[in-house]
Amino acid sequence: FLAIEEMKERNKLAAMKLLILIAYYAYLSKQEYIPIVLTQMLQLTLQHGICNESCIALANSSYLLLQFKDVAGSKRLAELALLLLEKLQAKKYLPSVYAAVYSGVFCWYKHLKLSETLLWQGYQEGMLVGDIEFAFVNATASLQNRFLYGAQLTLLEQDIELCRKRMIEYGQASQFAICSPLQHAVSKLVYFTGDPLSETDNIIRKKETSELSLTKTNFMLDASIYFYFCIVEYIFGNYDSAANKTQERWIMEKEYSRTAKYYGSTDFYDCLICVAMARKSKKEKWVTLAESARSKVKQFAKFGKSNCDHKCLLLQAEILDVEGNVEDASSCYDAAIDAAEKSGFVNEQAIASERAGDFYLRLGDTRSSHYYNKARDLYHQWGALAKADH
Repeated sequence: FLAIEEMKERNKLAAMKLLILIAYYAYLSKQEYIPIVLTQMLQLTLQHGICNESCIALANSSYLLLQFKDVAGSKRLAELALLLLEKLQAKKYLPSVYAAVYSGVFCWYKHLKLSETLLWQGYQEGMLVGDIEFAFVNATASLQNRFLYGAQLTLLEQDIELCRKRMIEYGQASQFAICSPLQHAVSKLVYFTGDPLSETDNIIRKKETSELSLTKTNFMLDASIYFYFCIVEYIFGNYDSAANKTQERWIMEKEYSRTAKYYGSTDFYDCLICVAMARKSKKEKWVTLAESARSKVKQFAKFGKSNCDHKCLLLQAEILDVEGNVEDASSCYDAAIDAAEKSGFVNEQAIASERAGDFYLRLGDTRSSHYYNKARDLYHQWGALAKADH
């Protein structure tokens, strides 16, 4: 592929530039057109030669293949995109290529923390070359990944606020909107008191209500609103609310014919929520849904063990507990806590410790206090002060 001659014809070069714009706006609103646009770009490249825009065609095709679960194909196209970017010295398109690769297949194979620096580089390069839109796509993805692997929340909150101010300054309304649910999730974990008279709590509730009323606008915004809302509701033990919004998200995904997996995190929290509802309602459907979500996380673990091994162990423990297998569940909880610590996911280590505390409390075992104390310390370490004091 890299040996193909460079594209010379002006009209073909102009067509590639136009198709890039169409692909981006299709991504925001009409995802069903993306395969058509990218196929046309790749055909032009193969028939008439490589050009700077071919880097984006390859990178975006890599991202698209993840929707079809072709991880090997996605990885190969991502590698080609990066090699072609280097060959052509197409620095103008580095931000958009980095956004597709390092918020895409790279995070399936590598620890989420490793993507942070590369995505931030994409942001900085975008600001330098004037690709403001993709500069902030990279910034949003970097902030999101920091949340997912459990970066310190108070520092993350400061960086989110700084980025959102710059988004306003540069007129980046779409990324500002997509970043807002993340900001509200972080704020709730840090500041929420549960006091109906608290002014801070009321502000957070109003923002959440406002966000949820904005769904069905575009897929990326809808997905982020549901995703972060359900995580926070689950962490605070509001299982009915989390389950209701999870089911709404499933309906939304069917309407869009698309899913947002967040490298296995969506299915991870889906499974935890379904298990919580299975315990509460005693309905078999929730166990079935939990098993389905767990099987999807196991698929992610085949590629990215550092991101997903501890998730699989915790889900196994939770389902074993629901099935009444006390002995195996006990060892799985400990394994999940240890694996999360090894991978550096302090947020999910805290969740696993709390679930272990719940497990021993249901058994009337005094070991529950050890796990609850451990969970509280880990929530503090993460910066989720409101949860730690909940």
